[in-house]
Amino acid sequence: MLQSLDAQLVYPENGLYLDYIAGQGKAASFFSHPPLGFEEALASRRQVEYPREEVCDLLQEYNAGLQAESAALAGIEALRSPAAFCVISGQQAGFLGGPVYTLYKITTTIWLAHYLERHLKRTVVPAFWLASEDHDFAEINHAFLLKRDGEVGRVSFEWTGQGRPITDLPISDEVLSACRAYFDQLPHGSHYVTARQLYAAKPEEDYCSWHARIWSRLFSGRGLVVVDPSILRAPARAFFHAALTKREEIQAGLEAAAARLREAGYDPALSPQRAGRLYTLDSDGRRIRVEDPRVHLASVQKAPERYSADAALRPLLADTLFPVVASVLGPGEIAYHAMLKPIYSLFSLPQPVVFPRKSYTVVAREEGNLISRCETGVAEILAGEFDPKQCLRRLTSHRLREQFETAREGISRSLEPLQPPLAGLDPGLQRTWQQTRVASLRGLDNLEKRAVRAELARRGLSASLLQRLQNALRPRGRLQERVFPAPHFINRHGASFVDTLFSIGEMGDFSHQLIPMEEENGRR
Repeated sequence: MLQSLDAQLVYPENGLYLDYIAGQGKAASFFSHPPLGFEEALASRRQVEYPREEVCDLLQEYNAGLQAESAALAGIEALRSPAAFCVISGQQAGFLGGPVYTLYKITTTIWLAHYLERHLKRTVVPAFWLASEDHDFAEINHAFLLKRDGEVGRVSFEWTGQGRPITDLPISDEVLSACRAYFDQLPHGSHYVTARQLYAAKPEEDYCSWHARIWSRLFSGRGLVVVDPSILRAPARAFFHAALTKREEIQAGLEAAAARLREAGYDPALSPQRAGRLYTLDSDGRRIRVEDPRVHLASVQKAPERYSADAALRPLLADTLFPVVASVLGPGEIAYHAMLKPIYSLFSLPQPVVFPRKSYTVVAREEGNLISRCETGVAEILAGEFDPKQCLRRLTSHRLREQFETAREGISRSLEPLQPPLAGLDPGLQRTWQQTRVASLRGLDNLEKRAVRAELARRGLSASLLQRLQNALRPRGRLQERVFPAPHFINRHGASFVDTLFSIGEMGDFSHQLIPMEEENGRR
């Protein structure tokens, strides 16, 4: 049975996000629309002109190259009409898709687009912005897995081109080696072969097109359009030019938003002094911030392919190119979008609805059974209140503990009368007496540990099992969705894992949901 946990339990540090989804405090005032204000958002962009034809031509060619299914290609064609709109999300091209919350963003985006299409009676196309222009290599060069011994492992790769946008990253021997290492170390689930084949790179691909193809293969049949911003630099030319000419006003708007956030008791997520700038490329192709906008006004017109937006400007760029009704965002992203309302006004752009992505913890039946035997709950584990060692002590029978404590006291009592006469015979025997006492108690301690293990083993419990449980649900002290990539789950649960995400949840429910999943034995 599906269970829900209050978002406060899993995101206690995200005050603005919690207030936003709960409709409390002043959080809503930092956005143009409430989380469900879709009709107002639609009305505000009906008269906006978008470069639909140019963008759709580029998207058709790109998605066809990914071998996207007809539903996605039809969605691109539909976007040519002024009556069509879209829901968008985005993320960096993390290794093997990055943490699974990226997949949750995409499923939320598709689910919301289909809901709005029915509710608004308009064509609404789901789109995913693959942030190929990013250059933070340390964020995308690794993936975590739950190893056979129950510990969390890490696989990574290096690249001599660090500092360049990820769109320049090839499928190198290092990338292929890391991919092999990940699947070699991954315990074989029922759908291991399916997962490994899905994430296998092709010789003609680069790193970004590899990931774009994976997302397209998983979701283009449900209408998802994959967007690589590197192909859209030409229609972005006017936006880039405006971002350069409005640099001072952008900074002033961010500073004003930061001041308002502080007054409301929230911490600004972006630095007004650094955010809101374009990036360009240096002579080595590395991505650097534009420091003096005036120097670039002419070149941005001639060579827009050399420019890209930072985290603050990227949403506005997307909303310049696409008729976005809603943006699907995670808790951290919502915090920095809270600073962008004045920038939207500066660009005369309507801000879309900021819609929180769905948040999940997947609990396999094996883990659910173990939780029951431990007499604990998922909430306790996710809140960081579960300690495997303390749990084992608590589950050991009181009678057994009392018997060992009685034996421990008996050893001390039986040896105590020997201490005075031995000391009188030979002072050196005092030390031997103490060593005997310590050795006896240590032997009893070891016997107790073995007895406890035997007793718990009869109940299907052990220290390694409980540690594995903790690592499965709260790996590295974080939410499962922020650590393990999608292959971890597809390996165990196959296509049913993705299908389940589309069959649960309701509009306006922003709680953290626990998904029980079956796991078959053997391989497929």
